[in-house]
Amino acid sequence: MRTAVEVVPKLGVKSGIPALRIGGVATYDRPIEHLAGQLDVVSLAVPLRGKDERYGLVVCFALEGIPLDRLASELVRVTHHNGVIWLVVWKKDLLQDGAPGWDEAQEAMLDTGWVDNKILSLGLDVYATRYVRRRRPGKREPDGRPRRS
Repeated sequence: MRTAVEVVPKLGVKSGIPALRIGGVATYDRPIEHLAGQLDVVSLAVPLRGKDERYGLVVCFALEGIPLDRLASELVRVTHHNGVIWLVVWKKDLLQDGAPGWDEAQEAMLDTGWVDNKILSLGLDVYATRYVRRRRPGKREPDGRPRRS
């Protein structure tokens, strides 16, 4: 794993907004907690323990088998609408048995309506993808604005 000094500033931790780490990798806990003011930690299991829309930063280490569709919807549920989700998976060449790959994780997250906008290598074995809530409707989605006639 890359050092916290290299990684944590790129995660987008906001002061005073709670953060959540999911899964068994505690490498970045102390600096995230210091910056956010609060860090909750839960195991990689669905449903997630956490209040709806509470966390401004969610870092999920999905390094073992888990139903991705349920995980993705739970990640969105606990993340504040202006927050970010970092979903960490194994690199393709190092994919562990039963663990989700990037393609499956990407499909599950995009199905929630959230979009990816950054990928960050956390070391030789894993990388994280950043997801944020779509800020405007997609090309095929109605935008909800009143139309002039």
